[in-house]
Amino acid sequence: MTDARFSTHAYAELRNDTDFYNMQYPGRGDRFADAVEATVAVIRRNPKIGTPYRKGYRKRKVPKFPHSIFYYEYPTYIWVQAVYHGSRKPDGWMNRDLPQDDPA
Repeated sequence: MTDARFSTHAYAELRNDTDFYNMQYPGRGDRFADAVEATVAVIRRNPKIGTPYRKGYRKRKVPKFPHSIFYYEYPTYIWVQAVYHGSRKPDGWMNRDLPQDDPA
């Protein structure tokens, strides 16, 4: 199974949205975090499962939530670039830098 690494932005999105959901409905944020974790596990097992997107990225929807995971496949790991809510500015995350090499 391929390793997955989160960008600081993706990790912050996950943490912020988890907190937001838990503040609104206790436990919902935990379910969101679990759904993201399960989606990343699917991606790790089969990196090609995501829908091809722009600039080599792939996109995988988080079940039961309005979020998608945008990721880039390197030979030795998966780079999770964004955990992005569907109502945010489309492609607003794409200006984030990718790692320049595969530091495996």
